[in-house]
Amino acid sequence: MKEIKHIFLDLDHTLWDFETNSDAAYRRVFAEEGLEVDFDRFLSVYHPVNRRCWEDYAAGRVSKEQVKYNRLRQSLEQMGIRLPEAQYRRMADRYLTYLSEGTALCADARDILEYLKEKYTLHLLSNGFAEVQYPKIERADLGRYFATITLSEEVGRLKPHPEVFAHALQKAGALAHESLMIGDSFGSDITGALNVGMKAVFYDPQATRQVPETVAPTVRRLNELKNIL
Repeated sequence: MKEIKHIFLDLDHTLWDFETNSDAAYRRVFAEEGLEVDFDRFLSVYHPVNRRCWEDYAAGRVSKEQVKYNRLRQSLEQMGIRLPEAQYRRMADRYLTYLSEGTALCADARDILEYLKEKYTLHLLSNGFAEVQYPKIERADLGRYFATITLSEEVGRLKPHPEVFAHALQKAGALAHESLMIGDSFGSDITGALNVGMKAVFYDPQATRQVPETVAPTVRRLNELKNIL
C-alpha cells in the first residue's frame, strides 16, 4: 500500500479497550449505589441493549440523551430491578464520568501507534460522545499520535455516513485514495471508508466474520498491521 499517506483509526474496541473500561466503570457505580447485581448477567443483558440503542441513535430514532439513560434503565428493568428515575440518571451520568477516566488499551495498541506514526500521518475517527471521547484520549495519552481528531457527533452524523468520512478527510487535508481506515466495525468503519474511496483494514480479534481479501485485509491482532503497512 505504497500510495497510503494518511491512516484513520477508530477508538473504541480498536485502540481503547471499551469492555475493560466499561466493566470497571459499572462495577464502581453499582458499588457506590449499594446495588447488588449479578454482573455477568448484567453484561449479557446490557451489551445487546446498548448496541440496539446505538443503532436507533444512528438511524435518528432516539436522541443522545435517550441513549445515555435508556440503556441502563432497560437493562436493569429486564433483570427485574426497578429504580427511581433520578437514580437511573445519576448512575448513568456517573458511569460516563468513570468511563472517560479509563486508560486500558487494546492489546498492541500503543506499540502499533508508535510504529505507524513513523510512516504515516495518523488521524482518529470515532463515533461516541464528545464529552467522553476527549477525556479518554487525554487520560490514555493517545492525543499525541494524531494530527487530527474527528468525532461523528461534531459532524452531526455517525459512521458509516459518507459525510463523516468526507469531513474527516477534509479536516486532515487528505485524499481518499491516499487514505486508509482501521477499525473493528465492518459496517461503520470498513464499509463507510470503502464507500468514499478509502482503503481499509478490518480489525477483528474475535473472528466475527470472513471478509474477502479483495474487499479489505483482516487482522486479528493490531501488530499484524506491520505485515501490511
